Amino acid sequence: MPNNAERRGFAIPIALLVIAALTIMIAGGFSLVSAERRSVADQKSQISAFRIAEQGLEIFLVRRDSLMAGHPGYSHVPGATPDTAVIPMTGGVATVTLTRLRPVRGSQSGLYVVRSRGVETAGAYAGTPQGVRTVAQYALWEPAPMQVLAGWTALSGLQKNGGAGTLGGIDLCGDSASVAGVVVPVNPGYTGKTVAVGDPPVDSVAPDSVAIDWNGIINQGAITPSIIMPGSVWPTAAMVASFADTLSIYYPIIRVNGDFVLPSSGTGMLIVTGSLTLNGNVGWRGVLLVGNDITSNGNNGIAGATVSGLNVKLGTYVPGSTANGTKQYNYDSCEVAKSTTAMGALVTLRNTWVDNWVEY
Repeated sequence: MPNNAERRGFAIPIALLVIAALTIMIAGGFSLVSAERRSVADQKSQISAFRIAEQGLEIFLVRRDSLMAGHPGYSHVPGATPDTAVIPMTGGVATVTLTRLRPVRGSQSGLYVVRSRGVETAGAYAGTPQGVRTVAQYALWEPAPMQVLAGWTALSGLQKNGGAGTLGGIDLCGDSASVAGVVVPVNPGYTGKTVAVGDPPVDSVAPDSVAIDWNGIINQGAITPSIIMPGSVWPTAAMVASFADTLSIYYPIIRVNGDFVLPSSGTGMLIVTGSLTLNGNVGWRGVLLVGNDITSNGNNGIAGATVSGLNVKLGTYVPGSTANGTKQYNYDSCEVAKSTTAMGALVTLRNTWVDNWVEY
């Protein structure tokens, strides 16, 4: 008969084995849960960083001027030096950089890329790196649109004395369709022997149909000038040369309050609230917007677009403009585009947004 007192026990080893197995299983479960939590936290951090980057990109495109105000070297028209703005966000920060890929050339818009790097700085899982995402989009710097009806639109009529020269609506830039050489109201119309060329050479228009908000420009600040006369220094060749990066596109917006005699040739948009006089060989490349009449004497000309008699749109009587001598008043879409560039804005290109922009 067996002696039960001598049998060895197995309950305690089995219990210890079960406890060890359960401990390993529980530890494995905690490890899986921790790994899952970390994976979910990483995904959440990436999504948060993506949200910050995209939001920063959109804010920069809408509020670039206010974000960059006060930065050294900032210009409304983006230059060769990249613009960089740091935008605080809820839970992180977006660093947005605007880089020029192609400058404005004639009527060809400038090409830029806007990159936004979003970094999540709050709410990240302990022990994990910050979530970072970069999005980017290409954009064009589009000049403000301007209605050009003719090489010279004279809302109070135009008289040309002498047969030399050309009043032309054929685009000297070769980029756009031809416009009329001269546009005037039916009365007093256009008189003169100078050849007007365009499509048609001479056309008639009612002042109200000219889409220039002259009241907004003169009385409501619709266009912000970079130079105001009198009170400022007239741009000289030395001043233009100081703009090394923008030498070929230095086209300021100049506003003159009252009558004005053009002191020298120039470029840009010239807004004169009164009458404008050109003497000798002085000329202009760009846009002339004149409230009263233009008196043009001598051998001078304009390449771009000329509009005179705009005070007619305000209900004011304006005498007809007069051109004496040899004249070359011609439409040039490139000069018009350069003159309106300063009033332009960034316009995103469709189908160019990416969320996998490579950074080094």
